[in-house]
Amino acid sequence: MPRKSRVFSATGVYHVMVRGIDRRDIFHDNQDRGKFLKVLRSVTNPVDSSNMPLPPYGKVYAYCLMDNHVHLLIAEGCETIGEVMKRISVSYVSYYNKRYERLGPLFQGRYRSEPVEDAGYFIKLLRYIHQNPVAAEMVLSPDAYEWSSWCEYAEKLCRPAICAHSFPFSGMQWAEIKELVLKVSAGVSFRPSTKMRMTDADARKIIERVCRGVELREVPRSRRAACANSIVDAGVGLRQLARVAALDYKTVWRMVSGPGKSKR
Repeated sequence: MPRKSRVFSATGVYHVMVRGIDRRDIFHDNQDRGKFLKVLRSVTNPVDSSNMPLPPYGKVYAYCLMDNHVHLLIAEGCETIGEVMKRISVSYVSYYNKRYERLGPLFQGRYRSEPVEDAGYFIKLLRYIHQNPVAAEMVLSPDAYEWSSWCEYAEKLCRPAICAHSFPFSGMQWAEIKELVLKVSAGVSFRPSTKMRMTDADARKIIERVCRGVELREVPRSRRAACANSIVDAGVGLRQLARVAALDYKTVWRMVSGPGKSKR
């Protein structure tokens, strides 16, 4: 029976799940879990052989490591979702097989993915992913589970952050973002009327407003990074900004990742 074709996301955002083969555990201790998070961090904050930063392969908005599977809310960066998941799988499976002296696949078939194109659904997934350990009766509340991104939203992080918190939260204060995610136990609903995807025309208006009517590349160098970050914080993706502003993607990424980068 042929495999079902993947549905691609117009926003580049996906809910992804990988499961251990035959539902076996893929994490046996905290060293394994720490290694997987290190792999995730290498996707969101990659560096070259000289330890210089590279454009992110993808963005992670939420994660939860269970014993035999992983949930990710993840967006494409400079690589497709397929390339990102291959990078994660190859790196972690290589580590796992070497540590446990085994051969062969670790994950059951292909990773499962579904497109995330509605902001309301995005928030529901944030809540679902963080509630996984509670639903599995592993803990009584998300606060008690160390191996999810809940600790980042609750600002109780004791390790380097992985998650991005800008798009699709553009225009929201950090306190509002936390409230949306941390009220999960109360079952708060969230049904925004807008889609996550932004048209190029809307992106152009934001660029013109932030840059005061001039092209981004014509903004004085001293203000360019701050303008690029303001544009991204308003919901314009890096690829879209590069396309609309007629700039190279790496140039845009360096603007946003430089000294004037957003703190969110």
